[in-house]
Amino acid sequence: MHPHAPPEPPAGILAQLRADHAHVRALFHQFAMLDREEEEQRERVVDDLCDDMALHAALEDELFYPALRGVVDDSLLEDAALEHDSTRELILQLESLFPGDDYFDIAVAVLADEFEQHVAFEETVLFPALAGAGVDQLGLGLRLHARRAQLQSDLASAPPAIDGTEPRDLLRGATRALRERRSRPRPR
Repeated sequence: MHPHAPPEPPAGILAQLRADHAHVRALFHQFAMLDREEEEQRERVVDDLCDDMALHAALEDELFYPALRGVVDDSLLEDAALEHDSTRELILQLESLFPGDDYFDIAVAVLADEFEQHVAFEETVLFPALAGAGVDQLGLGLRLHARRAQLQSDLASAPPAIDGTEPRDLLRGATRALRERRSRPRPR
């Protein structure tokens, strides 16, 4: 793209979610290609994976799944939400581990497996349901794009001072805890 060309408008919601899935798959592949001795790179890739997966899940919970209400059976959305909760639990486990820990690779492998199962469900069941429902995919895509930018900006800024009125569970604590893990001392 030419440096002065205007940015391309965001695609519809399904195209953006598919791009997220492809990006996370690429991060899992990048992790798999690293040697066990490359601990700093492995930790960085897993941190990126966890951040990106938490952000993606939050966006789906906020925009994609509500758009499917009335389009698919609620039990399918409940299953998808449970899968997101399981992903968040795995992310929390990974936050307490370092690449040299015994269960680090196992936790990443379980996360990768759950991710692939969840993506297969979304792309074969939920995506076609939304596409066939006549939902404004471009409008949802614009909302998803704007919300992603807002959340990324919030995450990039310094954490605010503790405030009793601060909203809780923006990304269910996943990225906040990753920042804490990055700042704690490594075991010797």
